[in-house]
Amino acid sequence: MALYTALPIFIFLVPALTHGQLLDILGKRVEQKAKQRIERKADRAIDKGLDEAEKILADKGKPNKQDPEHNPTVPQHRTEPQKDETRSGAADNEPFRIDGDFDFVSGAVQLFYDDFSLDALGDFPAKWNTNGSGEVVAITNLPGRWLRVTDNTISFPEIEKALPDNFTVEFDLYYPNGTTRPPITFGFSEVTNPASEPIRYKKLFYYRISHSMDDIGYSTTIYSGHETDKRWDTKVHAGKPIRVSIAVNAKRIRLYMNQSKIFDLPRMFEPSTLRNNFHFRAAQISPAPKDGFYIANLRIAETGMDTRSQLINQGKFSTTGIYFNTNAATIKPESAGILQEIASVLIENPSLRVLIVGHTDSDGEETYNMELSKARAANVKNVLSDHYGVAPSQMLTDGKGELQPVADNSTPAGKAENRRVEFIKQ
Repeated sequence: MALYTALPIFIFLVPALTHGQLLDILGKRVEQKAKQRIERKADRAIDKGLDEAEKILADKGKPNKQDPEHNPTVPQHRTEPQKDETRSGAADNEPFRIDGDFDFVSGAVQLFYDDFSLDALGDFPAKWNTNGSGEVVAITNLPGRWLRVTDNTISFPEIEKALPDNFTVEFDLYYPNGTTRPPITFGFSEVTNPASEPIRYKKLFYYRISHSMDDIGYSTTIYSGHETDKRWDTKVHAGKPIRVSIAVNAKRIRLYMNQSKIFDLPRMFEPSTLRNNFHFRAAQISPAPKDGFYIANLRIAETGMDTRSQLINQGKFSTTGIYFNTNAATIKPESAGILQEIASVLIENPSLRVLIVGHTDSDGEETYNMELSKARAANVKNVLSDHYGVAPSQMLTDGKGELQPVADNSTPAGKAENRRVEFIKQ
């Protein structure tokens, strides 16, 4: 049964405005860090005087209606064919919020990225492998597509080569509420292909959330009960997406759940053997769980040259580690680490001035993407000034939309590289 999500539709009835006036209004809302989210939908009753810019910002896809039979405690999977998500709403903006001292910085050189957007719902993703089964699904009330990791299986991306000395792993994790699920395991192994060679008795390192949801732990042996556990309130996160971030620097490995640093282990990662594979495992339990766990937006990237060297010595720093809400200028909290690094460079060098340039992928209309990229660049400036103390006079902003791609916009990995922010020394 197809499930549809009912979302409120807000229609603004405004007098006829010029293209420049509309863009000026949007720019002022971004500069003032407007708190009100704007969602605009095309309607036949909208005044004919609304110009093309307003139509591009407003006339986007319609949300689905929620199936009245939906049980909110168990995720409902849409595996039937459906239209891909499209851009909708204006480039709205919300206040930037961070929790705690989040110092994770996403790797600069992308090695692997997949959001499953090119995979058919109900299929196992083409760029992955497994020793069992799994499927790409859409979950009611959650954006994008998700890979369901089923009971007693291993699923892993085919990275093709060993991971470098310094790298990061990021993904979204979702475990359903109100049902039984397998233990959630993700980690590294010396085995290149766990689909054909068991990882048991091999060198490995993994993190594990127990099916009882009491804690999170790590271990170097696959046998249950050998984890070094730490209390983390996992139960309150059931039914909500969690951003998981892992940073590896030689033997050091750190784990972040949302903006909380859970583990910082300086000597735990075996440098020569554990870079052959990164995998997700749903450990077997009895009786069998009623559901699995879900992952989305996996990104693995090599840590490159430091921000200070690139910006001061090379005159340009580009990052895909500043994340925004879809179709919005709102900066996500997981961007805090890289923003702190950039702010430190600017504060320590008060004579340094930079041009902040936003870029998008090619999804959506070109004019819309142009204005969205400008709004995002303006909000980066706002956050650096308001939250990190950078002098506004050190920063100019601009946006190039989809006009300057650095990768192929026909693939999820290419789009991820094109969604970037550049800092250019002036």
